[in-house]
Amino acid sequence: MTGLRDVCFSYGRRKILENLSFSVGSGECIVLAGPNGSGKSTALAILAGIFRPDSGEVYTDGATGYVPQGTALFEDMTVKDNLRFFAGMAGAAIEKPLPFNVEQMWKKKVSKLSGGMKKRVSITSALIGSPRLLLFDEPCAALDVEYKEELIALIHKLKEQGRSIVYVTHDPMEVASFYDKLVYFGDPAVTYTREQLSGYPANTSVFYERFMELFH
Repeated sequence: MTGLRDVCFSYGRRKILENLSFSVGSGECIVLAGPNGSGKSTALAILAGIFRPDSGEVYTDGATGYVPQGTALFEDMTVKDNLRFFAGMAGAAIEKPLPFNVEQMWKKKVSKLSGGMKKRVSITSALIGSPRLLLFDEPCAALDVEYKEELIALIHKLKEQGRSIVYVTHDPMEVASFYDKLVYFGDPAVTYTREQLSGYPANTSVFYERFMELFH
């Protein structure tokens, strides 16, 4: 089981997270949603071990793959060398074929890539070593439609493999087919089940309407 329990975090005097709790099990995906600045990316960074909370508990199970909003790549290195670096950090081999046609960019420097290309490499880097926990912070940003569809199919596959996934998005249609729970970062944060938001059987239109209502 992975999650946060009663986590508090502040930037200076500004309180970002207050008593935040949620958990995600094996084969589950939990979505974090809410207004800009509500603390979603901060929660991911705490799970990734980048930030330490002021108080509360952080619990993770096994290795973690992290796709941040920005580019967590070495700009002056090639795609190949970036992947080799992350493989070395994970103590794992680079298994081919790679997703998202990344091998087509093998010899290109990251600095020469578009935003969407960098995102594809970043996601691929996070998958190296088959981590049990995957953290995705708006991973579809800048991706072409075909790669968004590939990512959604990949999320389904990762769930089938028993991976735990925490996923930040502003787009309900992006996650409608694969989310299990959703945490809305309001005041306070509230966790909803798939049945509560999508109905039973799950209905995409119902989910879209209820998702948008959360922001009002």
